[in-house]
Amino acid sequence: MKRRDFLNKGILGVVGISVFPHNKVLYKNLKKIKITLTPWSLIRSGFGSSDPLNVNHLEYPFVAKSLGFDYIDHEMFHFPTKLTASYINKMNKSMHSAKVQSAVMLTGGKGDVSDKDLSIRKRALQTYKYWIDVAADLNCKALRNVCGEYITISHEEKLKYAIEGVGELANYAKSKGITLLIENHNGYSSYPTWMISLMEGIKIDNLGILGDFTNWTLERNPDTFYPDPYKGFELLSPYIVAISAKSEKFDSQGYETTTDYKRMFKILSKAPNFTFAGVEFFGNGISRNQGALLTRKLIDKTLKSI
Repeated sequence: MKRRDFLNKGILGVVGISVFPHNKVLYKNLKKIKITLTPWSLIRSGFGSSDPLNVNHLEYPFVAKSLGFDYIDHEMFHFPTKLTASYINKMNKSMHSAKVQSAVMLTGGKGDVSDKDLSIRKRALQTYKYWIDVAADLNCKALRNVCGEYITISHEEKLKYAIEGVGELANYAKSKGITLLIENHNGYSSYPTWMISLMEGIKIDNLGILGDFTNWTLERNPDTFYPDPYKGFELLSPYIVAISAKSEKFDSQGYETTTDYKRMFKILSKAPNFTFAGVEFFGNGISRNQGALLTRKLIDKTLKSI
């Protein structure tokens, strides 16, 4: 079965989306996208650090529901360092009580599955396989990982190791009923051609992309951005399953000031596997709850206008 067919019958079948060639049908299906809350909007520290503005982790599902979300994402570093089955059960109970469902588990920052050093790769794979297990226990539909963000070897070498590492992780995810998503997360992963080569180099049907609106830094230098994020999304769109709809500032009419949401979602209307739109507010000028709510409203308004 081809990757597109698998996703269409798996995640996409759950949310009632089919692949049609006609734009009007695609636009209609775009309105069925599930809008999720990404926890970074409300909880901006992790791995034991604290922030007085953070929402309590186990209260997060209830806050999400109060803001109008039926789906939530999870961040691995928001969970206790020593995670127990009891804590996972508490989170599941919170979600059940709040009447929200899990969408995507977000992982990264604890090793690179595309590292050239085999021992580092193996440790990273062990770490993220554990989080695939956690994602399955939380009934997540997908898990996001990152690779290729640190440029230490050539484009071709990094791709080789990424195909090996991501391929192994995707196989494990498949055994757990999880779709693996790789995010454009700077470095080589922000080169659309590199990401496409990665997708095409792994012959497995539960692999896709989580597209981030703003992660387009090509080098560890703020001046080296992929020149056109809209073109980048267009190139990646055949593989996009979920997105991070970033937001920071809004104008008086409720439009995000750095990203043209309507333009982005018109591109995504032609993405056959697009399923989850994650709200990620990272601004500081307004409350976090208000920022998340404004972003959700903007997505709703955008979808209705297409």
